[in-house]
Amino acid sequence: MEYLKANCKLTLRAGLDELYRKAPEVARVSKVKGKPFRDHDLTHVIFGCDTSIDGELLLKPWILHGTDITFDELREYATDPEVKRLNKEGTVLLGGHVKAFALGVFYYLPLYFWVWIRYVRGMAKKWPHSRVSEAMLDTPLDELRQEYGIRLYPRGAG
Repeated sequence: MEYLKANCKLTLRAGLDELYRKAPEVARVSKVKGKPFRDHDLTHVIFGCDTSIDGELLLKPWILHGTDITFDELREYATDPEVKRLNKEGTVLLGGHVKAFALGVFYYLPLYFWVWIRYVRGMAKKWPHSRVSEAMLDTPLDELRQEYGIRLYPRGAG
């Protein structure tokens, strides 16, 4: 997918459209659930993370430390029944609770800190999680990433 490439010339809106074309289930859920889900999907695009379980977990340090998301927004998203269902599916995809826990401790937690220290902390400013303007949607991703100092994590970033 083009939006996963650091030098992507697609606009943020076109990147979101690409994500939705490649992941129609994500598009369907976001259409039903509305703005909080669309805001989350835009973070996938701007930070160059796909919607696989790995992409979702890689996105965590970006959202928590690289955006201005509020605690209330986090709580609203995390307590949504669809997110809870997807989290359960993720546990199954990772091989069950024990294996998911082990992967979390020995792989994803170190990755989280690596991404936070090496990539997120270097951002010029935080991404406006729920305040993306129409002008931003029409701006090429490479320009937005330059403005915000976003350097993509290389895996999956092309």
